[in-house]
Amino acid sequence: MKKLLYLIALFFGLFNLTQCSKRDCGCITPPLNGGNLKLSYGDSIFYLKSADYVISPLKLKEGTYTTFPNNLKIDEATGKITVTVNGTDGASQTGLWYKIKYKSNTTNEEDSTNILIAGITYVDKIYNLAQGDSIIHPFYNGNPLEAIPRGNYDLQHDDEFAINPTNGQINIKESARRGFFDSNPLMGWKKATVKYAVDDNSKSVRNSIEIVLYYYNTLADVPSNVSSLMQAHQAMTLGFKTAPIPSTFGAIDNNLPSDLSLSKPRPPCLVIIGH
Repeated sequence: MKKLLYLIALFFGLFNLTQCSKRDCGCITPPLNGGNLKLSYGDSIFYLKSADYVISPLKLKEGTYTTFPNNLKIDEATGKITVTVNGTDGASQTGLWYKIKYKSNTTNEEDSTNILIAGITYVDKIYNLAQGDSIIHPFYNGNPLEAIPRGNYDLQHDDEFAINPTNGQINIKESARRGFFDSNPLMGWKKATVKYAVDDNSKSVRNSIEIVLYYYNTLADVPSNVSSLMQAHQAMTLGFKTAPIPSTFGAIDNNLPSDLSLSKPRPPCLVIIGH
């Protein structure tokens, strides 16, 4: 009888352990050696915490790990990814889907998986005020159909930058009316940082995304290198399709922000056509 009771207690103990939620109880699934598991991090969406933390593949395999796009902080030898509070370039930026690829150093084995670090993003797009494009909408978790969670989207307040504090929508016309673009009329562009904290599994940890806004009178004025940047960014937007960026043929702008790159998806470029 004692043996039977012991087995019953052991069964229920193991059962309860397997029921804990990865998102709620803070359980950590240990990495596994051996077996035929595919590349996996135990989940596909991860959230910021109050401090940096590391996520590891469930199965430890020797080889090389790469990521696309490549602005994710990953150890190429182990596949360990550092989720950072300060999500600047190269430090695991939020709101983007990443494809993690694995290649064995000794065999022909290859594998891949997708992950996302939760947050909002703004996608590269041309807005034409004459056609009624007056609101820039953010996307949450790389999904245009997912509702924007409640939160504060105006933690870095700027009286000239018209952003809705409850949903992160940017009012272009109102920003222009307040003089947001007037201080940089010759370069045609203006950089802004959207700082926010939302009610999701991040528990309102402070987050941010930088964007670059360009204001031109006509589409013909848009520099050719600006549209090329936008097309490159669009090719790195995984998970959903956006409207194609047309090529433009305006004179090359040699004064673009230094952190813009054809090989990095951030900061997104938002072009505004005034007429």
